[in-house]
Amino acid sequence: MDRRTFIKGSAAVVGAATLPTLHARAQGAPEKIRFGAAPLLSGPMQGAALSTTVGQYQLWQKRVNDAGGIMLSKYNKKVPIDLVLYDSRMDDNENIKLTEKLILDDKVDMMLAPWGTQFNLAAAPIVNKYEYPVVFTTAGAEILYEKGKDWPYAFWSLSQPIESTQPLVDLVVQLKKDGKSSGKCAALFDGFELGIEMDNAFTRLAKEAGLDVVYNEAIPPGTSDVQPLLRKAQATNPDAFFSFTYPDSTFPVALQSKAIGFSPDVFYLCIGGVFPGMRDALGGAPAAEGVLAYGAQDPSVPGYDEYAAALKATFPDQPWAQEPEAGGVQVYGFLQMVQWAIEAVGEIDRPKIRDNMAAGAKGTLYGDVAWDENHLNVNAWSVGQWQGGKLVGVYPASKAGAKPVVFPKPKWTA
Repeated sequence: MDRRTFIKGSAAVVGAATLPTLHARAQGAPEKIRFGAAPLLSGPMQGAALSTTVGQYQLWQKRVNDAGGIMLSKYNKKVPIDLVLYDSRMDDNENIKLTEKLILDDKVDMMLAPWGTQFNLAAAPIVNKYEYPVVFTTAGAEILYEKGKDWPYAFWSLSQPIESTQPLVDLVVQLKKDGKSSGKCAALFDGFELGIEMDNAFTRLAKEAGLDVVYNEAIPPGTSDVQPLLRKAQATNPDAFFSFTYPDSTFPVALQSKAIGFSPDVFYLCIGGVFPGMRDALGGAPAAEGVLAYGAQDPSVPGYDEYAAALKATFPDQPWAQEPEAGGVQVYGFLQMVQWAIEAVGEIDRPKIRDNMAAGAKGTLYGDVAWDENHLNVNAWSVGQWQGGKLVGVYPASKAGAKPVVFPKPKWTA
């Protein structure tokens, strides 16, 4: 079976295309703009990839095409978009092969990011080699502090490990100064990709700040019963607990912490912590109150309510689409930026599109965008928190829409 999925939209209609001058300008215009990607379409992480990445690509395509397409001013014509998606199957070699196939064989006009840190990092040098500008939306790694500048066609939208963990360390340090915490921290982590990156950054920064990391252990692959590890952490009596994990571990950590009554005043969940399904799995808004998470959103930004309604209407039978999750909001915001860059250039001229993207953007669903010298997003949400049933941004505290941290996290409720 062909692992490629075509998702086609209706042809755009230009109302004044019968005018001779406009007809002449429209000649030579592409019939469609083809975007390629090799995300995850199967396997145990498929649900997370669908919610955060693949579903956002599909929603964006539908909304763009429903509006007639992307405006190419060179031709005075709106052009619909197609998605050409391959399943990377969580395989590094497959991801590399398919990324090159999309560019060299399928000859897509633009590329979109795969899903997951290692696959984003593997695709970056390839798209850079062929000069395809891409925003990599699900990657966090300290190597980007050094390598980012070597890939001028690659942009990195997520909050990176240091920026994501420094606010957590600063929070506990301040609580300790205020006499509200002993500074004792415990952590669990998944021993791959972002789990290692986040845990390494946190433990290093915490020790440098004089905090006491009393427990830190990797979750063995495939472990669903994490209670023995949680009880070890609980026995150290920490004031702050951090789970640097992927959804397959994050959900058991959260639910089993609640089951055994492990409820430190600071409780943080990494990937999956922002999912509305996490709040619901814990028992609803009161139970999730005060839980911190990796990433965030600002539900008050213009266009958020319309986006939420479109997401639900496009995927009415999908539980993950019934309300936005912060990771998906982030991906969608950068799809907007890519579209605006293309429209600003007015044609598919990838070097010019890249230059426009490098200038950043204002007013995306994820907020304003600016890059540092490594093309890392300097305005990314690093930490969110469940407050009143909503996932809101708390760090950076200076970012528009940021809310004060709720402390202490209330004890688990039924």
